Amino acid sequence: MDKKKLGLASIVLLGFNSIIGSGIFLLPSRLYHLAGDWSVLLVLITAGIVATIAFSFAEVSGYFSKNGAAYVYTKEAFGQFAGFEVGFLKWIMQCIAWGVMAVALTNILANTFHFEDNTMLRNMIIFGIVTSLTFLNLQGVNATKIVNNVSTLAKMLPLVILIAGGIWSINPEFIFPAGDAAGTAEYTLSGETLGSALILCFYAYTGFETFGTAAEDMENPKRNLPLAIVYVIVAVMVFYALVMAVCVGVLGPDIANSKVPVADTARAVFGDWGFYMITIGSIISLAGINVAASFHIPRALLPLSEDKMVPEFFGKKNANGVPTVAIIASALVTIPIALSGSFTTLAMLSVVTRFAQYIPTCLAVLVFRKRYANNPDMQPTFKVPFGPTLPALGVTICLFLLADQNPTKIMVGLGAMVVIAPLYFMAQKKAKQSAALADA
Repeated sequence: MDKKKLGLASIVLLGFNSIIGSGIFLLPSRLYHLAGDWSVLLVLITAGIVATIAFSFAEVSGYFSKNGAAYVYTKEAFGQFAGFEVGFLKWIMQCIAWGVMAVALTNILANTFHFEDNTMLRNMIIFGIVTSLTFLNLQGVNATKIVNNVSTLAKMLPLVILIAGGIWSINPEFIFPAGDAAGTAEYTLSGETLGSALILCFYAYTGFETFGTAAEDMENPKRNLPLAIVYVIVAVMVFYALVMAVCVGVLGPDIANSKVPVADTARAVFGDWGFYMITIGSIISLAGINVAASFHIPRALLPLSEDKMVPEFFGKKNANGVPTVAIIASALVTIPIALSGSFTTLAMLSVVTRFAQYIPTCLAVLVFRKRYANNPDMQPTFKVPFGPTLPALGVTICLFLLADQNPTKIMVGLGAMVVIAPLYFMAQKKAKQSAALADA
């Protein structure tokens, strides 16, 4: 066992940290608005939809031990240019996302401790979050692993306590209304709200696409990474459903008007101390997802560096075996974005960037199955069941979700892909020149 690498348990905890953020603390009221008493069932249904994509990631991750996740899968299946577009845009988007999460953590601290109008203090905290996690990452994988494991367990504990205590306070009629109550419910699922409810649930599960970004820092990634993805998706499904059931079952229709539904549920079950327990849990949750982001993001540059699509110095590692330049570069991109507050428009990139990872990865399942069918050394640990059906369904779901997006968001994302394209051809030209000099 290599203590400098993440074992299966640590990968699973990193997965929880990557998916479960602040969203779960707000999801119950937003989803109840759209789906009413269908909320709990919709969480389970959406997990099945997400699984068509997540399990495709699990299968293809079993072919490779390299960092990069969707970048590697896309490059190996569809060529270097497609891989570069996915990989570089993914890194930029992750830096923006980290900036958003650092600001979100600062906002919840400001609201809790009442310094919303102190811009200087807020900026100092944002700067401190990114720089402290950057310093942590420079100390090596083991240091990050410890902090990740502790933060994951710390943010899960309040929710587990809520589930364990709240399940005895559930009113079944709030979850399964019957007769006149069902027919006259103010909030209920309809054809008009179904699409929005599914998309809301879908985004609560996202984050699984980042698991393989740091494959080289994991023990036996071909075995452990696919297992971790499957374990995490199943566990998160059960966890979300239980949280949703407790919140709806305790608060009933009043949950639709709650700004902090999970905290209000805890107050109803345990009193004021329950409210503060969940509030602290939400702060730890956002801190944890910042830890996960700080670990994943720099490692997205490593395979690009190895393939000479960005300067090779981005892959340089220090004595602790971590990519020093990539870690510092990611922080230097993230900090000004977070401090500027101008990431709202940039965040539009997330739509195309996310699906630019999902669609080629689902298709890569079919490509690799055919390519490596007769190669016993290239068989994945996990295989998506039902042949090509689920990967194909995953592509269809992605296209459906994309079609529901604001066209402006799609155009911004596609425009960014066009803008970064020249960087690929410049990198290829430089690589050829370097090779020619080496042969001379």
